[in-house]
Amino acid sequence: MKTSGITASLPAQDLGRAKEFYVEKVGLQAVESRFLEASDGRVGLAVGDGLNELVVYPAQATSSGDFTQAVLQVSDVRAAVEEMRHRGVTFEEYNTAETRTENGIARTPDGREGAWFKDSEGNLIGVIGAFSG
Repeated sequence: MKTSGITASLPAQDLGRAKEFYVEKVGLQAVESRFLEASDGRVGLAVGDGLNELVVYPAQATSSGDFTQAVLQVSDVRAAVEEMRHRGVTFEEYNTAETRTENGIARTPDGREGAWFKDSEGNLIGVIGAFSG
């Protein structure tokens, strides 16, 4: 199968709150998308940088936040974490057999760094170092 892209979809109970979170705290663009319009008229969001995006759709369901639902790949995890922390994002701390963080950052099995935060809607988002080469 050949794909032209893969997009993560995240539920949001409050689209205004989600838009504010992704713009103000994460530092991404968020635009309304009529493609994501719910039957009650609420309009979803395309969140990203213009090239990469994730979909935030109107939903009454809530996320458990128990597993990573989307990953933001960045060139420098530590710089991204610090930037988002200054904007008010709180990063998760883990001490499990799979993941152990130190100051919110863990080493992934393939040697990259990673960090995780919950968005305004309870979705768990990973920030992982981009693959190099």
